[in-house]
Amino acid sequence: MSQIKAKTIEIYLPTGDATKTSQARITTEAIRIVFVQKAEIDAQKRELDNMGCYILLGRDDDGSHAVYIGETENLYDRLVSHKREKDFWDSVYTIQNLGGTFDKAHLTYLEQLMIEKAKVTDRYRVLNGNKGKKTRIPESKMNECLIYFDTIQTLVKALGFHLFMPEIEEREKIVSNKFYFQSKDNEWNAQGVFIDEKMIILKGSIARKEPTKHKINSREHKFRDKLIDEGVIKLENNRLIFSKDYAFASPSTAADVVSLGSNNGWTVWKDIDGKTLNDVYRKNIVI
Repeated sequence: MSQIKAKTIEIYLPTGDATKTSQARITTEAIRIVFVQKAEIDAQKRELDNMGCYILLGRDDDGSHAVYIGETENLYDRLVSHKREKDFWDSVYTIQNLGGTFDKAHLTYLEQLMIEKAKVTDRYRVLNGNKGKKTRIPESKMNECLIYFDTIQTLVKALGFHLFMPEIEEREKIVSNKFYFQSKDNEWNAQGVFIDEKMIILKGSIARKEPTKHKINSREHKFRDKLIDEGVIKLENNRLIFSKDYAFASPSTAADVVSLGSNNGWTVWKDIDGKTLNDVYRKNIVI
């Protein structure tokens, strides 16, 4: 049996406001993440006067969540420059090494790793035009970078930033029981899986395009439009299609947004044998 690798994460809020500036590190490791709002950059020279990698976070022209990933020998100078040159971003996650053991090869390889992973998970649109600068580094440094990257993933997740974490792993898609919710006239046709008390609608599902008269500007309609604004749902061939997997807090919310109606998600989602979510997950639970 593999051992659980316990970690202690220290999160520091210099102003007491997590939305402005925050820092995170694993107490036994040298990697530190510093999150800063764009408007706070000028006041953070002391914390940013280091070499490292960075992730700019904002929205692109169509409203989708977007990131730009880079590396630099001086984070403060580069971010001040980006304030003038890149308009889309409103905050940044910087990756620093408190042990001072980063060099240019580390940074270039970490940038490449982060760009590739962010594109695979597809949670945010990656604005980098390429896969980062290609670099050949010794195997020892490559292994160091892989360890650093594992720490980076842990820390950004701890700060609530899920850039490197897919809604659902491909393995889970394969082994999980799929459930379906489809209208007779095919106005909506969705499939999803139920994992960790969340209903994850899978990429390619079809959502209802036009609400009924009494559902215009309803909670479901506004939620659906929010997902369109974020690029989760896109118009393709006159249909609204989920462009990526998306996790809803409950089966009912998922069904409501897909159909723009009011539903009991535990009964409308059914597997290929016609069993409802309730049949599969709740029927034998004694309350």
